[in-house]
Amino acid sequence: MPASVGVLENFLSVAGSSLVACQGLKLLLALHRYKSLPWHRLLQPGGMPSSHAAVVTSLAITMGLIYGWTSPFFQVAAVFGGIVIYDAITLRRAVGEHARRINLICRQEGVSPSEDLLENLGHTPMEVIVGVLIGVLAALTFFH
Repeated sequence: MPASVGVLENFLSVAGSSLVACQGLKLLLALHRYKSLPWHRLLQPGGMPSSHAAVVTSLAITMGLIYGWTSPFFQVAAVFGGIVIYDAITLRRAVGEHARRINLICRQEGVSPSEDLLENLGHTPMEVIVGVLIGVLAALTFFH
């Protein structure tokens, strides 16, 4: 097992770089789509790519590279990463769809809430796949 000096910094650096890459890409994609710089996209959930998927993937890959693919550290990170990704695709996406429908009903009924419910909470499978790829690339970049 490798020395633990700098290991925490590796985890934080890899996770942070994958998060920054995803959120930066979200901003660039929104800039391309809307022709303006929507800074609020940096802090909003959902959309392309999935920063949740990128962060948990980069952490799991980093655990595997440092401690080995059969280590309990990698296994725990992989299981929790799978739960986060599953949640992003299923539950959070369904909550976003419910919010979209509630907002639509409110508009149709003439109800004017102070602000609409946030609709873009979850991810499509493609958004998650791109996030996973970014997470893998971030982890491999730090170790090669």
